[in-house]
Amino acid sequence: MNDASKFHTFLTTPWWAMGQPDPGGCGLMINETATRARAGILNVLSSVTIFIMLAWPELDPIRYVGPFVIFDMVVAATFGLTPLSPAGVAGTLITRRMPPAWKPTRPKRFAWILGASLGVCCMTFWALGMDAWVIGVLGICFLLTWLEAVLGFCVGCWIHSLFFHCEVCSLSQQPQH
Repeated sequence: MNDASKFHTFLTTPWWAMGQPDPGGCGLMINETATRARAGILNVLSSVTIFIMLAWPELDPIRYVGPFVIFDMVVAATFGLTPLSPAGVAGTLITRRMPPAWKPTRPKRFAWILGASLGVCCMTFWALGMDAWVIGVLGICFLLTWLEAVLGFCVGCWIHSLFFHCEVCSLSQQPQH
């Protein structure tokens, strides 16, 4: 990335682009710092949802959280973190004063499609009244978002690199310090 891309930008150019273009020829890049903040937000959401399901199941949080997460994952996979992904916007705002760490978008897009699929599974189990399965899927979501937010390890990106054997994707799995 060039010197100008070392600075944080809220919107991509054009605004609906998945990420920022990399003049080095690696395709579109996304701010990993904001991505990890977004994962932290989704991690808190999953932990609160699990707690509510266990403590007050009559509140039925899945009917609200499930569609939100599916929407957030789909729009992030389609348009990137800003301006349509609520958790992406929040993660980008939280990290706006931090230097960006640019990573390829392809593995993230793959991971977010998997995340949307987990949301669909969760909603399906909820609709079928399979609460234990719902909590199991939420536990998986909690673990995956924790790994991304805290350790910088994206399991979906790792799976993407296994399926597509791309060197750029493998490089994107180096932990951030």
